[in-house]
Amino acid sequence: MKALLSLLVLFGFLFAQDLYQEFVKEQVRQIPLKKAIVFGRGKAKLITFMNPDCGHCRKEWQELKKVPDKVKVYIFLIPFRGHEESRAKADYIACSKEPIKALDEVFSGKFDGKPPKVPRCPLVDEHIRLAESLNVGGTPYNIILKDYKVIEGYNPELLKIMGVKK
Repeated sequence: MKALLSLLVLFGFLFAQDLYQEFVKEQVRQIPLKKAIVFGRGKAKLITFMNPDCGHCRKEWQELKKVPDKVKVYIFLIPFRGHEESRAKADYIACSKEPIKALDEVFSGKFDGKPPKVPRCPLVDEHIRLAESLNVGGTPYNIILKDYKVIEGYNPELLKIMGVKK
């Protein structure tokens, strides 16, 4: 009886995982990738939601930027609510003529305590609405496109999970 119960629990767990993966796949289809800031030209694809003032996002960026030939990252910016410095940094990145350079400057801490003076960028509002529609609660929030695996929060093994060798 215990063995049967264990099998039922395992089946339920695996079935739930498959359902969740299908749900994520459907959500990904709704994501307008043309609105993302795109980094890299590799085969391993990742959608990530990042906050300009998130320490773990900055750590993740330091890892991702080392392998531009191996990854293609679709970045969506979601600044802290009501935090003008975070919003200014997101605006600076999103509407920059060189958004990857701007992202690197922000994530290196260049504007910490002295946010850039830039106008609001409507693209950031679109990123925020998208994150809200997907119920993104924290950052970094990652979706590995190979298998639609969701990784919430910083994971030092992200590249390995994506199948990327450094």
